[in-house]
Amino acid sequence: MKYRCKKVENCFAGARTYEYELPVTGQKLLAYLKGWDIRENHKFRRPVFSAKQGALEIKGILAACVIKVNYPAAGWEYEKERLERWLAETEAR
Repeated sequence: MKYRCKKVENCFAGARTYEYELPVTGQKLLAYLKGWDIRENHKFRRPVFSAKQGALEIKGILAACVIKVNYPAAGWEYEKERLERWLAETEAR
């Protein structure tokens, strides 16, 4: 699937948070995340989700096409490359 990526600034020094714009909503993305620990919160006006696998965490709004990914401190470049390769190889339906 095609995506656009940009680094997101936040209040934590050395944070490794990136924002990805995808061709699918967060709800549809969840179908691709088999084996991840997925949590949905429908109590907000705009329901959100978080998906964790190891130290890698993806967050987003279920109805939006933008997600944020927090990469772990150790080996974050490898994890970013791995996630982006997976995104590129996954066909959006």
